[in-house]
Amino acid sequence: MNAKEQQLLESSIDTGSVRLKVRSRTYIDVGLWWRNKALWLVVTEHTLVVFAISRRKYIEQVPLTCCSDIHYSPASGELVISSEPALRFPRLKMPASQAIELIELIKQLKSRQLS
Repeated sequence: MNAKEQQLLESSIDTGSVRLKVRSRTYIDVGLWWRNKALWLVVTEHTLVVFAISRRKYIEQVPLTCCSDIHYSPASGELVISSEPALRFPRLKMPASQAIELIELIKQLKSRQLS
């Protein structure tokens, strides 16, 4: 994570509650003419944060309790997140090992919140 990405994250959430940071292989246009930037997924105690930054910034935060279904699609190599409100990018490319780690952590945190 570069300095600009770290600064956006620190200004948006309490970084003391960060449990996992994962860089996806999904790239979006955030204002660079010659290339796109990767989306980051950050899991905190209560929130899933998806963001990227360069000239423009993109950031979405969804409470973990609103993530109704999250699974990995081995056919497409994507983590699929169903939430309410819906994420702008609900399908994120990433290696299976990272997706499984993220899914297990989210399920663990959700079960703690619901009990």
